[in-house]
Amino acid sequence: MPRMNDDNFFNWQGKLVNMVVVNAVAWGIPAPAVAGLVARRAQYEPLYHKAQEKDDRTRGDVDRHRQARKIYQKELEVFANPYIRFNDLVPRDNKIEMGVPPRDMEPTPVPPEYVANLEPPVLLLNWSKRGQVTVHFGVNPTNEKLNAKPVNIAGAKIWYRIESGPWVWVADDTNSPYTHNLAITEPLNVEYRAQWFDKKIRLGPFGETAKCTVSP
Repeated sequence: MPRMNDDNFFNWQGKLVNMVVVNAVAWGIPAPAVAGLVARRAQYEPLYHKAQEKDDRTRGDVDRHRQARKIYQKELEVFANPYIRFNDLVPRDNKIEMGVPPRDMEPTPVPPEYVANLEPPVLLLNWSKRGQVTVHFGVNPTNEKLNAKPVNIAGAKIWYRIESGPWVWVADDTNSPYTHNLAITEPLNVEYRAQWFDKKIRLGPFGETAKCTVSP
């Protein structure tokens, strides 16, 4: 909930509770939940009014109101999520009127230049098995537990070439590592490179290549 001074909070909660009481059945809000909210308001509002009497209040009155508001506001926040914000029976305009922002149904679009400006994946190769290369790729390929993809990235395109031949696409992989099996009959020098791609298959730049010698 937004931060509010005491007067704004008093007005906000009053409107919210009144609208809930009037529309509870239509919005499918259980009667006990509504009754609990109304009971808490009944405890809070007299303390608010007493704390506003600047010429006839004590420090204890102010403290009791402050504590009551803290408890009441927390209960309103707990109430608002299931019964208002995430409740599809509550019209969007009513949610806004009650000061409970509706959930964002549209994901924030990813700028086209986002992936192009990312640092490319780092490569780490393991060629200890014959005819096979394990390609670890990402921001931290030395530790796969700490090697999550960047936000809004779908995976990496992995390319390879033998000796200094042409680059060949080998795979689109969404999770490191990738295992590349090579049908070879003699030791070969193999080089790899990779680039990120996002969910719209927009491509990022290549990083440094990684080389190894694979035995058949």
